Amino acid sequence: MGADTPQLPVIYLSDQTLKPGSEKWAEVRSGVRKALEEYGAFEVSYDRVTEELKKSVLDAMIELFELPVEAKQRNVSPKPYMGYSTHNGLSESLGIQDPNVLEKVNEFTQLLRPDCEGNKSMSETIQKFSEKLVELDVTVKRMVIQSFGIENYFDEHLKSLKNYRMRLMKYVAPPDVDAKDADDGANTNLNANADADAGAGDIANGIANVHIDEDVNAKGDVGTGGGDANHNGDDANTGDSASVKSNVDVGTDVNVKASVGADVNVGTIADANANIGTLSSANVGVGDSVKANGGADDEEKKLGLPSHTDKNLLTVLYQYEIDGLEVLTKDEKWIRLKPAHNSFVVIAGDSLYALMNGRLSRPFHRVRVTERKKTRYSIALFSAPDGDYIIEPPKELVDEKHPRLFKPFTYADLMSFYHTEAGRRSRSTLDAYSAVSGA
Repeated sequence: MGADTPQLPVIYLSDQTLKPGSEKWAEVRSGVRKALEEYGAFEVSYDRVTEELKKSVLDAMIELFELPVEAKQRNVSPKPYMGYSTHNGLSESLGIQDPNVLEKVNEFTQLLRPDCEGNKSMSETIQKFSEKLVELDVTVKRMVIQSFGIENYFDEHLKSLKNYRMRLMKYVAPPDVDAKDADDGANTNLNANADADAGAGDIANGIANVHIDEDVNAKGDVGTGGGDANHNGDDANTGDSASVKSNVDVGTDVNVKASVGADVNVGTIADANANIGTLSSANVGVGDSVKANGGADDEEKKLGLPSHTDKNLLTVLYQYEIDGLEVLTKDEKWIRLKPAHNSFVVIAGDSLYALMNGRLSRPFHRVRVTERKKTRYSIALFSAPDGDYIIEPPKELVDEKHPRLFKPFTYADLMSFYHTEAGRRSRSTLDAYSAVSGA
């Protein structure tokens, strides 16, 4: 990696002396806020998840993905794309609601492997791993909210901001991938016509296969060579009905049109202009040149997860050994993350962006697997508000210098709006639905 190659900040949360109120806490809290303001994401060194536990979870994932397709297809949910999904032979994923609750994980393993002797141990492993990620999620949220001087808000609303979903994901490289591709995409602009927004219980209609790390709605050929699919993934918390004609895989909230895709719209659609305002680079966290060009290029066809922003609050991701996650900076350079054994990635979503009145960034990110003959496994925890929770910034975050950017909205209503004509075709569902005029 060259000296000029951008990298995400690394935050160290492994210090056992890191306690709220301490000098170390204040120092780390400042680093977390700066990272989310500049990048909307950061790597976190977090040794409270043991290597043994990580290995046990990986073994469990391998075992689950080796099950017959008919067994994995029993992983269904009334909430769209919460269950088993695949994408064009390049990826597949499984979803678990409330993975930090042992009873819920037991239901998941029992469904896939009825009366299997190893279910109890597997469930406990996944639940323990989830608990550690939840601890990390809560710590980051507390630091962010505390850094703005609104800790009382956090304590009052914490329960409503703690809906969790987990996605277990498996990726393989496309057959024509080039060894040099690992570096080719690091500094390229996104070429795609995308509309990325999804989440809490969306309605899905699809005729294509799309895999996404986050709740996603997709239209176009996202690595499939054609098709039309609307789909939603993991940030969803209020379930609606889904109608799909093929598998669409998601792992966080996302909507995609053309070759990109997820929780934020990355592309302009001419006839949607009547319904939405211009999305400023400040609101997106990237420059104006990240736009649609009306079709999927070769680069986009290699994506296991199209470019998107998440719809939820926070995403905590762990990728095993094989890299693939890429994050777009404000100056439109892709950062390809190289996984370390104790490194997790934290990504801010649209809901946190709105809650903080635009004080943080919400980055575009994607998954691009380039290593031949190797399988990439990753696991992600998504936190989102209750479906009926009203998302609006605390009064302390609204002033003359920082006018209100969004009208109050519920997570469920935002997701419902996406499935209107205006919502599906808008560049940013969040902006189209809730942006304050002139903000």
